[in-house]
Amino acid sequence: MKISAQEEYGLRCLVQLATLRGEESLTLNQLAEREGISVANAGKLMWLLNKSGFVQATRGT
Repeated sequence: MKISAQEEYGLRCLVQLATLRGEESLTLNQLAEREGISVANAGKLMWLLNKSGFVQATRGT
């Protein structure tokens, strides 16, 4: 089974989020840095994952 690079990055971001404890969270910048992708790409992925109901996003302060 082949998955696109975008799908792989999305899965990797979900794994990063799944490893968080309790009420821990990550900023978009932190997530992008951990996965070695641009903030713009991470933002697009998180928007899609949020829209699909896989993650719950909250605007930062």
